[in-house]
Amino acid sequence: MTNEPKLAKPGAGLPFIEMAIAKHILFPRWFATLSDEDACIAYTEESEKIVKLAQPLSFTQLSERRLIPRLRGLEDSSRYWSIAMTLQHLIIVGDLMRETISDLANGKTGMALVGTGDVKPEAAAEPSTIVNKFRDMSEYFVHETSLINTAACQSAKHPHPWFGPLNPHEWLVVASRHQAIHRKQVEGIIARL
Repeated sequence: MTNEPKLAKPGAGLPFIEMAIAKHILFPRWFATLSDEDACIAYTEESEKIVKLAQPLSFTQLSERRLIPRLRGLEDSSRYWSIAMTLQHLIIVGDLMRETISDLANGKTGMALVGTGDVKPEAAAEPSTIVNKFRDMSEYFVHETSLINTAACQSAKHPHPWFGPLNPHEWLVVASRHQAIHRKQVEGIIARL
């Protein structure tokens, strides 16, 4: 029987100072300076880096959970994942963010609220197909979101569990930063395999 590390519960969030800096300084700066195209390019680049890191690993390596130090932007409960779990999480969140951006762009609001505890992966994420599923999701995300003119729908907003109400452009920027955080997580897991 393996000893699981004691970590905060899913949905516990980030430390107060880190959250305040992200919410009131970093993300507002990125919202103002990154275009939709910049966000899509960053999303693509981070996804490609993740695939390049994961592709050569064996199914066993993809499935092995490792405890990594907490990264900025990563909940404590997410520190003991495998690469397959990380990719499964990125697929879940990528699909939800893409749907949110599309719905808001079409004027739809009032979608279900999703918390960070709702998008955690299963420990038994399937390693044999996960890298291809992740690549397919990432390509579809960029294809679909690049067709949306987010400037035309800035007033439609949906709440992010940490950052409050976001419009389609802001969701797209958050998505690109989310990929970057989990790319660093994948690197941390690989360093401990």
